[in-house]
Amino acid sequence: MVSGSDNKLKNDASGDCRDDNSQKAKEVKLLNRSDRRVVRTEKKIHQVFLELLQDKTYGEITVGMILDKAKINRSTFYKHYINKHDLASEVMANCQESIISSLLGEERLSLGNLGFFKSLQATLTKHRELLKLVKRLNSEDLDVRKSFHDYFYRSIKKHYEGKLYGSSDEELDLGSYVSADILISVLMYYLDKGDEVHPDNIIRVIVNMYGLRSYYTPE
Repeated sequence: MVSGSDNKLKNDASGDCRDDNSQKAKEVKLLNRSDRRVVRTEKKIHQVFLELLQDKTYGEITVGMILDKAKINRSTFYKHYINKHDLASEVMANCQESIISSLLGEERLSLGNLGFFKSLQATLTKHRELLKLVKRLNSEDLDVRKSFHDYFYRSIKKHYEGKLYGSSDEELDLGSYVSADILISVLMYYLDKGDEVHPDNIIRVIVNMYGLRSYYTPE
């Protein structure tokens, strides 16, 4: 039976933990991200983290392993990241910004069906190894598929806002969501199967599966 004093101790400990995390979050935000020393340290931590992911699952990796391999002390790590999840989230965000944002830029999204999927194939081929490692971050803490889907959805919706004349906000929202579904499916299929998928085949599958043949004209 747990006494009232025991419960108070547990609640106090839980509160202390939350306070510690809040304090760490404040300290991390105060870092000067343009400082070359900060950039160099975080680049090293990212590199070591990705190297560990080559042989271990996200759940198997500990902060201690990162410290040993990066040859940094614990206080240095916690100056930059609240915890391992914070690091994983930043690695994911960097991947999306550096790879996916270029794929979903204004110029790429204006290429047309075949041109866009050719660009997609080239991007996936070039960055496949990094994307495979990032996919290994999937865990209870971080839903990789949902994170990429949300990024695709926001980018596509932003691109088409004000450009689809006669379409309602609901149609734009749904269209962006479905397009994100298609992109994340292609991405995961490519990473899982390891085979290059020809852009023509991607479009053919989409047209056949969604019954859009009467609306589709090959480029």
